[in-house]
Amino acid sequence: MVVMEDYFKNLRAKIGHDEIIMSGVAGILFNEDRTAVLLQKRSDSSQDVWGIPGGMIPLNDTNSSAIIREFKEEMNLDIKPVSLWGVQSDFHIEFPSGDKAQIIGTLLEVEKIGGSLVVDGDETTDAEF
Repeated sequence: MVVMEDYFKNLRAKIGHDEIIMSGVAGILFNEDRTAVLLQKRSDSSQDVWGIPGGMIPLNDTNSSAIIREFKEEMNLDIKPVSLWGVQSDFHIEFPSGDKAQIIGTLLEVEKIGGSLVVDGDETTDAEF
């Protein structure tokens, strides 16, 4: 079962499935020789697709701490953000739950500083370079 932060649960209890603005962050992690990037398969996608690791930023959190937490919780990797690649503000999504959102997403390049790739089997079902 995918975990949704309490902030989003409380917000959804008040407004239902209506579209909201949510902040997200994703991290580009290259392999050692920079020939491939880490991709993940997420359990909260209704499609069988690979994507860049990341997640939503809960209230009172930051881009940096959120991406560090996402990589650790979902793939057992310790990372640090090294550069900003961009911000996207025109991504609209409807989650399998019916919740709708416009995601303001920040894309960061990250560097591995520890850990070994082990997916959590909950939010992330697979990950590969």
